[in-house]
Amino acid sequence: MLLTNKHYTDEAIKIANKISHSVEERYAKWLATKKFVVDQSQVDTLLSLEGRYCEDVIFNEEDRITRNQRILLNCEQEKVKAKQQKLADKQKTLKNVIDSVASVAEKMMCQKLQDTDIDYLFGGLPDFSHFASIAYTPSLSFTKLNDMTALSHQLGSSIIDFVSAPQFSERFGKSNKVVSDPKIAIGQIGIDNCRLLFPVLMARQTLKWSDENTKLMAPKMWQHLIVTSNVTRMRLLETDVKEPDVGILLGTLRVLPTFLICNHFTQVFEDSLVYTMTKFREADKKEEYYACSEIAPNLAFIPSVIEKMEKVLVRKLVDYLDWDKSTNYIKQALYEDIEDAPVEHRSVYGAALGQARAYSIYDGLIRSNAFSEKHKPYWFAKVQMSGSVLRGTQSKSPGMLTLSML
Repeated sequence: MLLTNKHYTDEAIKIANKISHSVEERYAKWLATKKFVVDQSQVDTLLSLEGRYCEDVIFNEEDRITRNQRILLNCEQEKVKAKQQKLADKQKTLKNVIDSVASVAEKMMCQKLQDTDIDYLFGGLPDFSHFASIAYTPSLSFTKLNDMTALSHQLGSSIIDFVSAPQFSERFGKSNKVVSDPKIAIGQIGIDNCRLLFPVLMARQTLKWSDENTKLMAPKMWQHLIVTSNVTRMRLLETDVKEPDVGILLGTLRVLPTFLICNHFTQVFEDSLVYTMTKFREADKKEEYYACSEIAPNLAFIPSVIEKMEKVLVRKLVDYLDWDKSTNYIKQALYEDIEDAPVEHRSVYGAALGQARAYSIYDGLIRSNAFSEKHKPYWFAKVQMSGSVLRGTQSKSPGMLTLSML
């Protein structure tokens, strides 16, 4: 049974909602803080690129970078000529400047994520709509999967990279040889495993892994996607749905949009610093202007952006994708979750997704000793997930998705 079917008083529901909001805030801070890192014992190294950092997502910002670097260089040159300030005054000025830049950066980030087409923000979205329409039917074939890789060089590269990893040959007894053709790679994975893995492989290259400023945040976001996806699938396995693997796609689409906050951080922070610096110069605030050259990228405003924009971005993604009658239930489940519908009023897919996301947030925080135990009953009561289900899920190491491969 998916839900505990317990009935709670209005007061208990009110408390659970309040605590849930507190946990969500804590999780957003956990994602952005450099104090905590991902528990590597639960990371599926076949799927994660944390250890090697793939090439950057391309944002076509050559002109902007050149202009900003020129302004920053001019500031550095002028700073050398400036009179040195006393340490105390300098620290106070720095704090004021940091606060100003962070405030501008938050507004810029939210505005950009709100106003820009989501396909452009990603630099091109994988065709999740097409995958959804073909994957969860008996007619899924090697030909249809090959056609997808033919239309997406990025997807083909991800699949080749996956089967070429030494861990793949070690885990599945395949010969360790270089694969250069997506068709061969798909053949090695198999149709059922492609149904399982394609959504996360499609998502993997959309995350900007190599940015030094977010290199600790990106792996957390990736692990959140993997755990949410796999637990959604695990919960659906406990029901009578025909294709529980749809849980992987559900979890992927629910978490994927938050990658944009990570991907665009450095660009937005630099833009906000240059904007703030220019305003100080125009106002003849020399101390603040010179202090700008000492400001390093700071993730302090990111939790607020996550809180404000996460569901907005998911809705933008859901609205962007091309759903048909056969896949509308996936769209409905995603809406149910971002609208925070009571779990007992959701479809089975929406309920499974809600439980999976709650588990993933708990799993990330508890492994860093950042989850308050007194919140646990309320956190899981909201999604009607029992203690026995929680313990069973933990025992299956849901962060290791490839363990589910046939």
